[in-house]
Amino acid sequence: MAIALLGFEGVLHDLEQTLELHRLCGYLFNLAAAFTTFYEHCPVLRAEGVTRDSRLALCSLTARALAQGLSLLGITAPDQM
Repeated sequence: MAIALLGFEGVLHDLEQTLELHRLCGYLFNLAAAFTTFYEHCPVLRAEGVTRDSRLALCSLTARALAQGLSLLGITAPDQM
C-alpha cells in the first residue's frame, strides 16, 4: 500500500511532461485496488497503538492522493465511501 502511494509524485511528473491522462487513471485505479486489499486484510480501527496510527495515516494519505488525482481529471471525489 505504502509503495503504491510512493508512485504518486512520479505519475504527476510524467503527466506534466506527457499529458497522458490515461496513465493517471490507471494509477488511481491501481491505488484504489491496493487500498481495498489493504483495508480487507489489515484492520484499521480495531488495531491498537502505533499500528493503528500508521494505518490511519495510510488511509488519510490514500484519500488525499485519490482526491487530488480525481480533481486533476475534473472529477469531484465523494466525501464518504
